[in-house]
Amino acid sequence: MTHIKRKIVTILTDDHMAEADKITILRQLEADSLSKERSATEGMTPVDGDDGEDLKTIENALRRLGQQPVEAGAASL
Repeated sequence: MTHIKRKIVTILTDDHMAEADKITILRQLEADSLSKERSATEGMTPVDGDDGEDLKTIENALRRLGQQPVEAGAASL
């Protein structure tokens, strides 16, 4: 399990954390992951080589909390 996946599981299973806080943290992780993907399209070498798996995991976690992921089309890159 990757570092991000472990972090997401910890966030989702934390009964002491408010749902709004969970969403805020996941949104920041989502923004960071999108930024990594954007830099890869600009020719920068990915640091961890996750090839989008982290972003998919983050999006699934957001959906579990009733949220829609950010649209990640070409305009966002």
